[in-house]
Amino acid sequence: MPGYGPVTAEHRERFQDILQQALSSPRGGFDDDGRLVSVCKRYHLDASLHDGYVTIGGLGGVATPPEHRREGHVRTLAAGALAEYREEGVTIVALWPFSTPFYRHLGWGVANKYTEYELPPAQLSFARGAAGEVRQLSPDDWERLRAVEVAFGEGTALSLRRSERWWRERTLGAWPGDAAPYIYGYERDGDLRGFVLYTVDSDADGRVLNVQLLAHADEDAFHGLFGFLADHDSQVDAVRLRRAAETELLDRVDDPGAVNCRIESGPMVRLTGVAAGIEAYPWPEGVDVEFSLSVSDPLLDRNDGQFAVAVAGGDATVEAVESSGEGSPVVAVDDSADVAVDVATLSQLVVGTYD
Repeated sequence: MPGYGPVTAEHRERFQDILQQALSSPRGGFDDDGRLVSVCKRYHLDASLHDGYVTIGGLGGVATPPEHRREGHVRTLAAGALAEYREEGVTIVALWPFSTPFYRHLGWGVANKYTEYELPPAQLSFARGAAGEVRQLSPDDWERLRAVEVAFGEGTALSLRRSERWWRERTLGAWPGDAAPYIYGYERDGDLRGFVLYTVDSDADGRVLNVQLLAHADEDAFHGLFGFLADHDSQVDAVRLRRAAETELLDRVDDPGAVNCRIESGPMVRLTGVAAGIEAYPWPEGVDVEFSLSVSDPLLDRNDGQFAVAVAGGDATVEAVESSGEGSPVVAVDDSADVAVDVATLSQLVVGTYD
């Protein structure tokens, strides 16, 4: 039967053929004859959650050649990856979807949304004249960049704290077929307070400055960086950037009608285990409650069933009382639970998508 497992040396060439130029740590789905028919890459990421940082899984590079699509291989691959993460003690797995509906059907929920802006650089002229200095940086400045990004992401669920290798090889490095991004930082009194990473590309709309990452520790840094982008008005026709889901930039520019602004769905998240997710949640000290919870999970049988939840003193205990998964305790339960939820919505609640 189809299966999931590590990609060994004998399958490495096939893995690269399927994945093409995407970077990967190899995992694959195999058909009944042991042929590699689907691949993905797994990451372990340091991400902020509630009041600290936790290790989450990152699933990427999911690919299946056309001749093997719509045969359920991605479903097998995703289930195998989730099971492997659960065995490692990783509770949350995130991904950037090629299709939000596709992964929603597999139990992932949208973690947050973002705003994509596209505007002429002259519309950012309001930010010119900030005190401080913008200067070019290099990958050797990764620690300074990380300190700013961590400060910028404070209070934002699942913001990343990237390792040196991640900064050098993925954030600041050149991907196959692409140039490395330009790296500029905003300094005040020698202290790095913001940075921007960007590339300049040509498309049907002309030359576009694509901001890959922008972070600032304060309002001065915001003005310093956006004023710097405005100064590209003789070089590019448009600036394209992402911000957290907001429309604040429309209130700052001279002509909001010159700005294209749209809200997009961002990364998606999923629990590997219901009990682990609920028990890891920071419950308020004053909550003292017991309830039954029915969870529907289209992919993991262990999560698909009914659970008894007890919360007291800031801690929760969860016991499976009905589940379709092998090895899970099964006892007689009432037909209806106090709360019924799908695993995607439960995952969103755990990471704080909804208050």
